[in-house]
Amino acid sequence: MDLHRVVTAAGNINNELPQKSVIEFIEHANRDFEKTELTIKEKVLKEELQQLLAKLPHIKDSLSRLRWIEDIMTIRCRL
Repeated sequence: MDLHRVVTAAGNINNELPQKSVIEFIEHANRDFEKTELTIKEKVLKEELQQLLAKLPHIKDSLSRLRWIEDIMTIRCRL
């Protein structure tokens, strides 16, 4: 799943947040969710991912960005 790519792309706070790439990676991850029947746990994780995607345009500072990335990593680990 492309969540690792999301973390890699967004994780370097010395660079500008590559929102377009991050959105593409998350959309690809969502398509991966559609390939199989999801468990309740997976459905919850997919919903959390959608909520994080909605928050992406509002990330303006490094601390918020790191917390957002941590949430993405948490979803990836829970899968």
